Amino acid sequence: MRHFVAVAEELHFGRAAKRLNIAQPPLSQSIRRLEESLGVVLLDRSRRGVALTPAGKIFLREAQRTLVQADLAVKLARREAGRPPEVHLSFIGPLLYRLLPGLIEHYRAQSPSVHLRLFERSSHELMASLTKGEFDVGFALSSVMGTEGSEGCEAFVVERTPLLAAVPRSAPLAAKDAVTLEELAAQPFIMPPVRYLKRMSQLPNLFESRGLIMNLSQEVSQINTAISLVGAGIGCSIVPATAALAHTHNVRFLPIADAVLQPIEMAMIWKPQQISSAAQEFVAYVKDYIARNPGFLDPDQPLTALRESSSAQRPPRHR
Repeated sequence: MRHFVAVAEELHFGRAAKRLNIAQPPLSQSIRRLEESLGVVLLDRSRRGVALTPAGKIFLREAQRTLVQADLAVKLARREAGRPPEVHLSFIGPLLYRLLPGLIEHYRAQSPSVHLRLFERSSHELMASLTKGEFDVGFALSSVMGTEGSEGCEAFVVERTPLLAAVPRSAPLAAKDAVTLEELAAQPFIMPPVRYLKRMSQLPNLFESRGLIMNLSQEVSQINTAISLVGAGIGCSIVPATAALAHTHNVRFLPIADAVLQPIEMAMIWKPQQISSAAQEFVAYVKDYIARNPGFLDPDQPLTALRESSSAQRPPRHR
């Protein structure tokens, strides 16, 4: 099956043999034996090259799925057998502003023998990695549920936060108490790729509904990168309010006065049928942690913390 997938993807026996590190004649014989055992022709061979038959196209799709599942079975078995317990976590950057640091600290205190391995990814990279079994649990935007790769996943909301505009402190907009969509549309914008925004964010439709076009000047996959570029004066962005708690240099966070933006939700996502016993215990711990700390689900809490922080830093007034 691996031999067939290599030939079907390369559509060239020589390149497939090189990719598999075998000679071409045994590869050709292997494909012939597969076709004989199935009783169907998978490849059309001619002087012009190699092409998939209709049956071959269907078999390729299912073979690719089968091989991914086979590799996953090996990974899970090796991870579970005779090794110290590990939980492989992937997360998007905004989870570091408020939720993850405290959660991880408390979990490690309770389960010191479990090794947490953490990897930052974008939401789409995270879902693809979960499907391949590279991670046990992911923390991402809940809106990725329903996108490609989310089949068979379960999700549990762990945090809600409103959205704010992030503008350079050196920009004229920073002198305002709030900004409008029209003012933001006139600025260079730093956002995730539009192909992701359309499926996962309310922002493009919000601008379009007002007859405005986002002046997208820079595409980035990580919120932290976007905020850093705002601080460098490259443009503006719209980010989770929790990002303001990081006090990034040269960035002011402002509400958007003329728009009702729904708070964004972050979720813990996992595939129940393919996680280790240690990961199952971690999932249960996170659910209990959120039940004991319901403030993470209150979208007003990060704004309250931000206002309190700003008040503490403001110099006292003198009569």
